[in-house]
Amino acid sequence: MKTSLWLLLFFLCPLLPAAPGKTAGPLIGNVMPDSAQIWFFSPNGARCEAFVSSDKKRLFEKPRPFNLIKNPAGNFGGALQVASLQKLSPDTLFYYGVKVDGTTSGQLTGSFRTPPQAGTPHKFRMVLTSCMKVGQPQGSWDIIREQKPDLHLTVGDTQYSDTTDPSIQWAHHLHYRRIPEFAAVIRNIPTYAMWDDHDYGPNNSDGTAPGKEGSLAGWKQFWVNPAAGTAQTPGAFFRFMWGEVEFFVVDGRYHRSPDDAPDDKNKRMLGDEQFQWLLNGLRNSRAKFKVIASGSTLNHSKSDGWKIYTFARHRLFDAIREHKINGVVYMSGDIHNSVVWQHHESTRVGYPLVEIISSGVANSKNLSFASIDFDSTVADPSIRVRVIMGNRKVPVDQTWKLSELSHP
Repeated sequence: MKTSLWLLLFFLCPLLPAAPGKTAGPLIGNVMPDSAQIWFFSPNGARCEAFVSSDKKRLFEKPRPFNLIKNPAGNFGGALQVASLQKLSPDTLFYYGVKVDGTTSGQLTGSFRTPPQAGTPHKFRMVLTSCMKVGQPQGSWDIIREQKPDLHLTVGDTQYSDTTDPSIQWAHHLHYRRIPEFAAVIRNIPTYAMWDDHDYGPNNSDGTAPGKEGSLAGWKQFWVNPAAGTAQTPGAFFRFMWGEVEFFVVDGRYHRSPDDAPDDKNKRMLGDEQFQWLLNGLRNSRAKFKVIASGSTLNHSKSDGWKIYTFARHRLFDAIREHKINGVVYMSGDIHNSVVWQHHESTRVGYPLVEIISSGVANSKNLSFASIDFDSTVADPSIRVRVIMGNRKVPVDQTWKLSELSHP
């Protein structure tokens, strides 16, 4: 019965024309209770307009302008534009669309839900991904959309250009954003991103990488994250709120000491300024859960993660305990496998430090990702983590209460 109904609607409803050639996006990001941003790449000279409405029938009534963004790597025959959607309402479903020279299509329309005001009890679902490569199976993006998440955070290897040359990076990003499965995700799920080595520079690259300034300049154009570093400290790191969860998305590359440096008190993962930014944010946060997210794992990489940065790792763990910071959860990627575990040094933290590793959504054998549900509407807020494979199997389904992730 349902199949017959869908077929009837398919043939009765007029089909929108295909998206204009040489576009990439739109990508919806930096979604706040009252605003959002649209990233879009269009043909040179095209007239682009953005539209948004909570009423789908009235979507295209009021155009909103795009602002051209200067691309540090050249224009690749097109123009990068960002539209700011203002005066939105919290916790509301919005529809949006893009018109190119007065034309739109199903590939230029999407929807998203704004978060509630910060500090509001709320239920929401996010997905965590990493490791996305052209030429690999892309079917897990369709499974991600089936989860109907409110938020998508990707923590590195968003493409494999393996260079700090932004012109090469741009070509890789544009190619990947034209893959239909991924394009549908970034069009309909608010997406935030942090780089790791393969999209920052060469494999296992660090703060000594030549040309990292160009890589950072390009990165700021690729995504519409809330920020990139601070006025005093360059980098890709940023923070944002979603209800009663605060995300601290840290940059484990720009200030990183080389992996092969002596593992002593001088070896840094984040650099002192970024670490202080993180610690101040954690100490002052009123969120129930505080998520630290980065491309580098805490223990599962023996050659390119926090495991070989003992001073930096212990400084973070000890600070959480010393300042009695509750509800910290760590999220990472990198290793082409998805794992959920409690760190064996959790005694330094003062409660179980849960790490959610989600890697290989489109570059691994199992094509897995993590689906994470936060619920702060109950007396003891919870986080539920499921690992979902490319064959839809769910080998991991675990829940922690905030009381379990808090100091006595």
